[in-house]
Amino acid sequence: MRRPFLIPLLAVLAAASPASAQKDERIPVQTADELPRHTYKVSGKALEIVENDAVFMPLLDEMVKNTQADLAQYRIEDVATLQGMYDFLGMAAAIRGDYDTALEYSAKSKALETKEAEKLMRGVTLASRVAALRAAGGDEAKFAERFKQELRSRVEPLPYDVIQDNLIQVRSQAKMVTRDLIEGSLATQLDPMIEANQGELPAQIAGALVGTRATLDYGLPLLPLMAEVYGAIIDAQAANAPDVDMWAPRLVTLEPNMEAKPVMVGIWDSGTDVEQFQGRLWTNEKEKPNGKDDDGNGFIDDLHGIAFGPDHRPARGPLADISGLEGDLDDLIGHVAASQDMQAGVESPEVEAFQNLVRGLKGEEVKTFSEDVALIGNYLHGTHVAGVAVAGNPFARIVHVTENFPYKSIPDEAPSMAEYQRWAGSSRQAVEYLKNSGARVVNMSWRIPRAAVEGMLAAKGAGGSKDERAELSRKLFAEFRKGLEEAMAGAPEILFIAGSGNEDNDIDFSEYVPAGLRLPNLLTVGAVDHRDKPANFTSFGRNVELYANGYRIESVVPGGRMIKFSGTSMAAPQVANLAAKILAIMPEMKPADVVALIKSNADPLPGEEGRWIIHPKRTLEALGVGI
Repeated sequence: MRRPFLIPLLAVLAAASPASAQKDERIPVQTADELPRHTYKVSGKALEIVENDAVFMPLLDEMVKNTQADLAQYRIEDVATLQGMYDFLGMAAAIRGDYDTALEYSAKSKALETKEAEKLMRGVTLASRVAALRAAGGDEAKFAERFKQELRSRVEPLPYDVIQDNLIQVRSQAKMVTRDLIEGSLATQLDPMIEANQGELPAQIAGALVGTRATLDYGLPLLPLMAEVYGAIIDAQAANAPDVDMWAPRLVTLEPNMEAKPVMVGIWDSGTDVEQFQGRLWTNEKEKPNGKDDDGNGFIDDLHGIAFGPDHRPARGPLADISGLEGDLDDLIGHVAASQDMQAGVESPEVEAFQNLVRGLKGEEVKTFSEDVALIGNYLHGTHVAGVAVAGNPFARIVHVTENFPYKSIPDEAPSMAEYQRWAGSSRQAVEYLKNSGARVVNMSWRIPRAAVEGMLAAKGAGGSKDERAELSRKLFAEFRKGLEEAMAGAPEILFIAGSGNEDNDIDFSEYVPAGLRLPNLLTVGAVDHRDKPANFTSFGRNVELYANGYRIESVVPGGRMIKFSGTSMAAPQVANLAAKILAIMPEMKPADVVALIKSNADPLPGEEGRWIIHPKRTLEALGVGI
């Protein structure tokens, strides 16, 4: 699922240097972990640093110097990383008023981009702003009108069906982002990190300060002007733009009276509301709902699956723990649904109420609401995924493995070896349980990046120096990765299916698990929208060969409400759904056979050699099933 509450700080986009005909003597970089760590010494609160040029400008200069040095020393072929580094350099130039340099980086960024919508939209805001500044000569009123003219002239001719999501996002942000919201984020998220690190900031935190300065300097003032232009284009085009659904004709529903056998489908996620799937659950016949561990397997009342708490020890209940929730459960579910509708451009009283709520957040309210929405997103996620995985399959039987994933921007405790050893152990327990239940397909719509471990250490100021922290994060991540990989490899009869991620990055360079593992019984799935275009959020990698629809997928959430979510979390269970239908009809097939059948009947992903979009109907017809 795409994160339901995300208000990114606006930044000017930029990118990479041209190829050289000379031999490249730079050090090759295969993963993000191989790049050097930088820290920056600052003092004071985040807002004070951002607004005080005497403090901020030296920080900016040092960060620019380090970024340029890294680009000179290291050969980085990962597009997302290059774009991030050049984004920063372009943003730094724009903050200083060096617009020629900012435009140069923007042009290089555009040359690197592969996704159509992003390539079309990269740099248009910067180009429009620079043209307007040069034409206005310091007249603010003239600048505003000229900026809108420049922006409209660049965006209006572009194919609306390709760029509409980008326009909708900006229009939505304009109705929510305020200075109070930004200041609240600084005070509740960055200030504690600065304090925990005693002013010795990791590059990610320093980068957030620079992004905030760009937002306050020109992002926030431009946002309503951009929303006005984009809103006019949306209103003018929406009625005329055909919305062709290429996904629905591929879908298949199995009839209950056809010749097939029950198939166990594992949902390894943030919990499943079993009440929504009565009659479609695997049941542990050795267990009774009596508060005891009847079968002696270490889990109490594991009637339809098992659960692990935030500490990765056995827990009770099929759903994630929401005892940390501060707001009202039903209200928050409504806010999550409204945020998803908003991302698709839906205008409704619920969306307007959500936008007004966010717009009015101040101070500590920003942190409270943000963490509430993150927690409730986890709570809803697994049930939604389960609904997608078993849709149209009366033979599917769900067995759940419930994880309580972190949801706070700053964890309560820093990661430790003991914790990650428990996590590795619980992964082994989970796979063993799935094997014993007879699971044939297991969906894993979640991911753990190595950098996230290092980031949590940094957020708590833990792990020692920057190099000691990096080394500790490697050890913790390796411990978990080894446990998970060995467990999955030890279950060759199970087909595991993972979502690639929603960060628009290379999962190999960023080191994601389970998505980046190389196992014969693992499929990693990317997302397209209903028009067969790669979703602007989908992550990619060498083993991301299969794609499925991950846009506005409707499914059930705890309590029975139907909500549409987007993300590779919704694409992966589409593949799990197809695999489970295949195995219901042909239970003798092995994971390799299922994978080969799906690939051989998939559609090529346009413009992406070696990548395919699954075609459930054609795949099942290849088995001789009359649909």
